[in-house]
Amino acid sequence: MNAIDLYSGIGGWTLGMKLSGINNVASYEWWHEANQTHNFNFDTNHSEIDIRKINPKDLDYGKQIDFVVGSPPCTQFSFANKGGNGDINDGLIDIRKFLEIVQHLKPKYWAMENVPRVAGILENEIKEGGTLHKFAPLVKHILVVDSADYGVPQNRKRMIAGNFPLDLFQSYKSNIEQVTFGDVLKSLKKKEIIDPNFRYTLNRKDVTELENEVSLTPQEERINRDSKTFHPIYNKMSFPDKLDRPSRTVTATCTRVSRESIIVKAKNGYRRLNVRERGVIQGFPITYQFYGRTLNAKFKMIGNAVPPVLTYYIFQSMLEVSANNVKHPSESKYYHEAPKYKSKDSNLGLPKRKFPAKRKFKFAVPNLRYGSGVRFELSNDPKSEEIPWSFKFFHGNSKNIKEIKLNREIKEVLGPIVNSTKNKIFNKSIKDITSRYKNYKPKKLQQLWTSTELNTDVFDFLDEVGNHIEEIMDTADFKEIEPSILVAIVEDDNKKLIENYRSIVTGMYLLSSLNTKILEE
Repeated sequence: MNAIDLYSGIGGWTLGMKLSGINNVASYEWWHEANQTHNFNFDTNHSEIDIRKINPKDLDYGKQIDFVVGSPPCTQFSFANKGGNGDINDGLIDIRKFLEIVQHLKPKYWAMENVPRVAGILENEIKEGGTLHKFAPLVKHILVVDSADYGVPQNRKRMIAGNFPLDLFQSYKSNIEQVTFGDVLKSLKKKEIIDPNFRYTLNRKDVTELENEVSLTPQEERINRDSKTFHPIYNKMSFPDKLDRPSRTVTATCTRVSRESIIVKAKNGYRRLNVRERGVIQGFPITYQFYGRTLNAKFKMIGNAVPPVLTYYIFQSMLEVSANNVKHPSESKYYHEAPKYKSKDSNLGLPKRKFPAKRKFKFAVPNLRYGSGVRFELSNDPKSEEIPWSFKFFHGNSKNIKEIKLNREIKEVLGPIVNSTKNKIFNKSIKDITSRYKNYKPKKLQQLWTSTELNTDVFDFLDEVGNHIEEIMDTADFKEIEPSILVAIVEDDNKKLIENYRSIVTGMYLLSSLNTKILEE
């Protein structure tokens, strides 16, 4: 059987073909480093090509093409790009070209992979009146699958659209064992490494890209921890990542301080995944080489790839192999030999940092974090020329978040109420923090935050405030403070606010006081 691979990347579809005994007639890719990785691994000589410029009528392979597969660029569709505000019309150009080629070649089966969001977009566009309506007869299936269900060591949800034996493909899941994140890390630490996906056995010295980056700095660790476990808006994630399940999705654009970064324990702190760990989690064998000029280029090409373990099972369904007869990829007759030319060593040191003068800061206050967007936070405003810093309070729901300004007015409203309770701890805390951090004016905070020294001074200030909140909550007597006080201020009787009214009132009084005594200039 013959197949072509459109938008082939580093070869996730092609490797699935090889494992299935399918002849790869042609692959098309425009990014040089990805195409070079594909060529070196499969000993091919494909030139870079812009698929958008291909005229399907010019495609003549001298033989019937049985399968057409590929992964058009997901950049414009991904929520990771511009917060999901990419140019969808531009992204549809590639999907249209893909469908034009399928229409022209008339393969027996075809499949296209992309991010889950494309499922809804494609469903709408092939409807009558949609820009892709004329291709509707081609599209038999549009579904979202989790790669982990097909043995990939990663929870990676992907849209698969096409015309192939869907029921057969889905029937394979019941016989496939999941591979966990921990399985991958454990296997790659041994002297004799057994590939968790393909069961290749190699001596550790023969496996490349096992070197780790330098560990996260204390500031990077804190940013990662807070952005995952106490993000001001988004749901809670684990830190470090849990090992008893498939990993989270390996992305193309993760940095050392992003929510997307997968973080594990290191000998001295925490670190990101190395190149080989990412490759194995994406379902590539330990013999596969990644020819990026930089570490980030390697991360990008791996993060953009389609897992070959997943494509193998798609091809097995196209070959109409029954669920009883489908074999594990490790039982394939194809063994992926490592290319003679090894990939270039990466710079694994700490990257040089030069932060912009208007670097943004936005983190929730410890002990005042409630989830679902309800939170107290310390943040700056880079859009303002002066870059003011202040404590803020937000409440409501995801569709209607409201801010209560913690200003002098709030302080004056709550002052008599708090003081009437004779809880001296409130004013003691304000005095202690103000005395210790009296120099922490907005300009000082911004200077600390943009320092190349990667210090944790701003977080130390935030933690000190959080510690005093905890002390107040453990010490104060709240009998005289009723929920009605909070309801009157926020004009909202949301259940979450009522349940936490004591700590919210505490936060409002303490933080409005700090805003007026320290942060107002």
